[in-house]
Amino acid sequence: MVNLTIDDNQVTAPKSSTIYEAAKLNGIKIPILCHDNKLKPFGACRMCLVEVEQMKGRQIPACTTPVTEGMIVRTATPDIVKARKMVLELLLLNHPIDCPVCDKAGDCDLQNLTYEYKVNANRFTDEKFHHKIDYNNPLIERDMNRCVLCGKCARICDEIVSFGALTFIDRGIETKIGCEFEDALNCEFCGSCVSVCPVGSLLARPFKFKARFWSLTKRKSVCGYCGTGCNLTLGIKDNKVLTTLYDENQGFHKGQLCVRGRFGYQFINSNKRLTAPMLRKEGRLTESTWEEALQIVADHLKGGNSVAALATPRLTNEELALFKKMMVENVGSKNFDHSAGYAHSALTEGFVRSFGTSASPASILDIQKSDLLLVIKTDAYETHPVIGFEINMGVKNRDIKLNILSDKRGKLSKLPGAKTLVHRPGSEVAILNAMAKSILDDKLVDASAASVPGFAELVKELAAFTPEAVAAQSGLKAADIKQLAGSYAAAEKALILFPIGQAYAGHNAELASAVANLAILTGKFDKEGCGVLCMAEKNNSQGAVDMGFYAQNGGMDGLRIIDACAAGAVKTLFIAGENPLISYPNHTKVKAALGAVECLIVADLFLTETAAMADVVLPACSFAEKEGTFTSTDRRVQHIEPAIRKSAQCKSDFEIFSALITKLGGTPPANPAAQFAEISAATPGYAGMSYLSLGSEGVFAPVAVTPALVLPKSAAVVAEEGSLSLVIGSVLYHSGTLSQYGEGPMHVCPEGYLEISRKDALLKNITDNDPVTVTSSAGSVKLKAKVTSRMPDGVVFAPYHFGAAPVNTIWSGAAVTMVTLAK
Repeated sequence: MVNLTIDDNQVTAPKSSTIYEAAKLNGIKIPILCHDNKLKPFGACRMCLVEVEQMKGRQIPACTTPVTEGMIVRTATPDIVKARKMVLELLLLNHPIDCPVCDKAGDCDLQNLTYEYKVNANRFTDEKFHHKIDYNNPLIERDMNRCVLCGKCARICDEIVSFGALTFIDRGIETKIGCEFEDALNCEFCGSCVSVCPVGSLLARPFKFKARFWSLTKRKSVCGYCGTGCNLTLGIKDNKVLTTLYDENQGFHKGQLCVRGRFGYQFINSNKRLTAPMLRKEGRLTESTWEEALQIVADHLKGGNSVAALATPRLTNEELALFKKMMVENVGSKNFDHSAGYAHSALTEGFVRSFGTSASPASILDIQKSDLLLVIKTDAYETHPVIGFEINMGVKNRDIKLNILSDKRGKLSKLPGAKTLVHRPGSEVAILNAMAKSILDDKLVDASAASVPGFAELVKELAAFTPEAVAAQSGLKAADIKQLAGSYAAAEKALILFPIGQAYAGHNAELASAVANLAILTGKFDKEGCGVLCMAEKNNSQGAVDMGFYAQNGGMDGLRIIDACAAGAVKTLFIAGENPLISYPNHTKVKAALGAVECLIVADLFLTETAAMADVVLPACSFAEKEGTFTSTDRRVQHIEPAIRKSAQCKSDFEIFSALITKLGGTPPANPAAQFAEISAATPGYAGMSYLSLGSEGVFAPVAVTPALVLPKSAAVVAEEGSLSLVIGSVLYHSGTLSQYGEGPMHVCPEGYLEISRKDALLKNITDNDPVTVTSSAGSVKLKAKVTSRMPDGVVFAPYHFGAAPVNTIWSGAAVTMVTLAK
């Protein structure tokens, strides 16, 4: 720590601090326009000028000057105040005085500083700028006439998002922020630039003219999309969520959000939301009362093992625990699951046998504490963009080495020094086994590995997985496999990351055990910056596993439940928030199964494709209208409270299950807090937790690891002559099927598509946006072509989120599907 004096106050600060950071740490305010906690010091605005006695009273920028022992700083002398007023005058010289119609009014740093320093006149005169305003982008409006050239938008896009869509253009008085070749903004639309802009130069168009900032009520919550567990501040007026508000101190991510978190909130107040229970009468869904609907549901739940349930992992821990309790204790059935069953098998099967736990032995915070990151599939950025930001910062700011093993290139492949090995789809497990074999052969094994159960057996069973043999199968070079293994083993700290989800059937128990073997053999687990991070798809996927809402003790998993529905063994199916008709494999099979049950019950926010087939539809609440907890992918348990009042005709899933338990003769917990008390008493890692102890940042549930080495099964994919390998996955702008109801994501990516390499497109005479009929053994679907350079020849990609032209029409759940194309 360093001792210094600021405005006659004796203070201390870390040695690495700047004067600005030291002052802020000690409650002393220094005005600034160009600083953000996440960004490197820049010194552009000169509002933070201070005087340092040791520098003969020179005015220096506080944000770029490091503290030194004994430094004496003055932040508000008459000369400093005079200088700041002049800076404001110069900024206002070309800045339009249009505060009454500017959406930033009330949250504008320039406006607030002008008021604070009483700048009510300007000694300088000049013509105002007349830059053309970009109104064309559906999410971000750019008005460079208001820009103060703080550079925060360009810096956050480069340093954190690593896209580089914005930069400084021209010189001197003509300097402005723009895109390459002064084109329109075409980027990831994460809105990071909007969040840090101190003025009204960059605006969120979905919020424009909706409300003034001072009229908004701020409510903290947790994002309802992916499993990262990002903290949100919702801006609310008249009981509607109108925007998300930026808070640079919120969460591990310091307020940073992706396009879904920042612009995908509109589903909360969508006019497409269900407003009343519905019953199917004479073949049509008609509105009913809650009492009638719940009684019919309760009557059909009295079927024991002929009743099954599927739930979305977007429900809270309390709702999932209560749903399970209802099924086991009141219905008498063990047939319940989430995410089709296979999407959580990496945790519930792979990690259980390899680590002795159904949770990741690493956290998101380990990313920037590591020396090497091994990412399995570039889709990791698309599925969890904010984790992608952490990878970006680790590589660019901390020189962390990045190796990628993937069936296609992606955003992460463009990072400095990143090495991407592009393999044939479906060969990941074989490659990981070959890496383990190489580590053993080169004697790079940690001393602790020999005592781990299964070591001797694994050594024998890996004999067939030589790098040379696997190279022929995977399309890689044996030398590259050996180098990948060697660099991982040689790193002092190494972390493996891979995404899981309903679109990643190949990222299953076998892949989880394969990556676990690498960590165990090299001793890279249970240490800071090491381990394996399994990136679960939905916001409470880890919670669903922790609550035990999956097939156990003889119960049927998700896909077996679908089969049982088709066979008539399941007569009543209760679906809470899931949309299997679109997100489960084999559309035709799922549709027939849902149509075969005697009673299909769906609780959801919207009349989804699945809900439209139901006999009973129950209108549920969004995350913004309920209380409970979510558990992120790295097992951070976070408490949410209602941000808005729910509609009188909607019920939370907790209320629905409670009412049904009562009708079935049981006694439900009094409220979510009482249910969480039961959870904390019975769930490993949750002991001692309460809503009060979780606070605003949440608490990590500890993970106890008991390692074991297991040989994962590796199945070769047989290519078919004249066919292409189709891989299914997630696209950056969407998460599951819920994001279809968020206007922001749909503005940017409104429909499915087929991504194809340039060479394959040329061979088949396909150009961008051409309608292409994609055919597999399961069926056909028509998609628009998207020709890119990232796809390897012979491989095509399609996202799975969309109800229109659903990809599961041609996809039956295989990691790789052979398809043919026709224009």
